[in-house]
Amino acid sequence: MTACAICGGVLRQPDRGRRRQYCSRSCQARAYRARRRAPAAPPRPRPQRLSKLVIAHAAVALADRAGTDGLTMRRLAGELGVATAALYRYFDDRAQLLVAMTDLVLAETPPPPPHLVDRRSRIRYEAQQEWQIYRRHPWILTVLARIRPPLGLSLFDTLERTLSALDAPDMSRTQLISTYLSYSALVQGLALVWTAERSDRIGGPEAAAEVPAEVAALVDPVARPALYKAFGPTGPPPDLDFDELLTDAVDMLLDGVAVRRAGPTE
Repeated sequence: MTACAICGGVLRQPDRGRRRQYCSRSCQARAYRARRRAPAAPPRPRPQRLSKLVIAHAAVALADRAGTDGLTMRRLAGELGVATAALYRYFDDRAQLLVAMTDLVLAETPPPPPHLVDRRSRIRYEAQQEWQIYRRHPWILTVLARIRPPLGLSLFDTLERTLSALDAPDMSRTQLISTYLSYSALVQGLALVWTAERSDRIGGPEAAAEVPAEVAALVDPVARPALYKAFGPTGPPPDLDFDELLTDAVDMLLDGVAVRRAGPTE
């Protein structure tokens, strides 16, 4: 004998035919009403028609929210409403996916306007565009800062524009590479500071907070005059905008390159 699913009473099963769940029509009706009152299950994500581009767009959006540490094939498949195995029909592994994501993000940068013909304005443009990419997609900073970044067409196009802007007829191959690496370290270094702090400005409300006494004691005007000049309690902290700071830093780099080459500061 079994029990009724509603009242728990004794439920006698027939020798043949379909097994019963309820002892009476009344219990059966009560079960039907309970099912109708139960909240509906949340709808499952509707599977999308997959392509490499669709997957890459979804992966970029996920990385923008969760970083590359939060980007897994399983999680990405869940966001797309498909089985994880479906993604591997388009990408062999996560490394291939990162190449597609990087290519997609770098393609956001349009080529410089035609009126930017001189070296300094072109480098300023490329630096600002790269900086804006890091602000929109902070995860790509760690991807591009590798010795072997993911290589795609958009990355080669970006490198070509930047190298051609930095190049000069009398510049050797070694000088060109050295100048590019200095430029790249400058832009990525400032972006790394901004990304770590998650702040548009240095000297905002957080920086203006009272300096702990033990730290203030170390910023001594006699023992450390330069440190005191930069960070001592002599007034409000400077309001440094990262956009302006980047342009100034690029100008200083180009001035230094021009001096080393014993040429004019273009």
